[in-house]
Amino acid sequence: MRFMRAMTVLAAAVLWAAPSFGAAVFFPLQTGNEWVYRNARWGDGFHVRVGLPVMINGRVYHALDGYTEKRLLVRVDERGQLLAVNEETGREELVTSFETPGGGWWPANGRICGGEGETQERREEHDGPAGPFREVLSIRYRGLSCADYGAESEQFAENIGMVRRVNQTLLGPRVHDLVYARVGRSVIEARPHGRFTLVVEPDVEQGFLRATLRLQTGPAGPLRLEFPSSQVYEVLVKDAAGAVLWRYSDGLVFLPAVHPREFAGEWSAEVRIPQPSAERFTVQAWMTTSEPSFAAMVPGVGLEPTRHLRGKGVRVNTTSPGFIEAPIRGADYVIDGGTMPTI
Repeated sequence: MRFMRAMTVLAAAVLWAAPSFGAAVFFPLQTGNEWVYRNARWGDGFHVRVGLPVMINGRVYHALDGYTEKRLLVRVDERGQLLAVNEETGREELVTSFETPGGGWWPANGRICGGEGETQERREEHDGPAGPFREVLSIRYRGLSCADYGAESEQFAENIGMVRRVNQTLLGPRVHDLVYARVGRSVIEARPHGRFTLVVEPDVEQGFLRATLRLQTGPAGPLRLEFPSSQVYEVLVKDAAGAVLWRYSDGLVFLPAVHPREFAGEWSAEVRIPQPSAERFTVQAWMTTSEPSFAAMVPGVGLEPTRHLRGKGVRVNTTSPGFIEAPIRGADYVIDGGTMPTI
């Protein structure tokens, strides 16, 4: 009997996966569907999964993990609304409405902080790491009871699912974009991206600094970069006033020819820097490719990073050795929007 019931549930789920009402599906609920989201600046993210279907009160619901703080049993009705069922009472409540034109603010249930959502009638274009999507549906939220937590807005692409969520934090909005999705038989992956880091360690015995530049590529595949010359990277040292004390390329000759280069996995280079005479200094390094930009900066002895750094989206560890990480994705630049960080 359990086997027959399971077969009935699965058959109903398959039929639901191709709804007959013809409405656009913004949250495809099929067992095995999954979406991975990541913040380009900090690398944090979350994972949304669709689990096995169950039959409750003659309706098929799917387990949904990661979309809200707790697991939900959900379905999408003929009006394009994501509904969750209470297993104890059997009552349904609205989680997210994709119905347009919208009917004003609706209760955004299933979330710890509560709040309301409003489905926007005007469609937009989304250009994220997983690729451009046209005619995306936007939803904005308000009245969340948590001042430093909760969604500000979400974007959904037809037959794909959510492609972006903007969360509110004490440090301002934090964007999480879709970087991977498995929807039915389709797989969507982000464009190749990389993370550039700089670590500076003193060699007291030899009297110099050892700077290690490292570029790590993501799972989307090799990162192809073009350089205007044979020079791949640059390193310089500045004093507290911004004057250049030392430059890696001084005295070196590079061929002035544009050349492409592919990076896969992890690439690194080590540069020996003479011990700066200034008490306060910074070590800056970047890849010489113009697009996308990769750069990082490390404060030297005596420099207080929290006071002197104006960069956006950097992680600072003030313990020795100094370390700042600037992850970059595509053409998005993290630090001050320029070619190099500034102090």
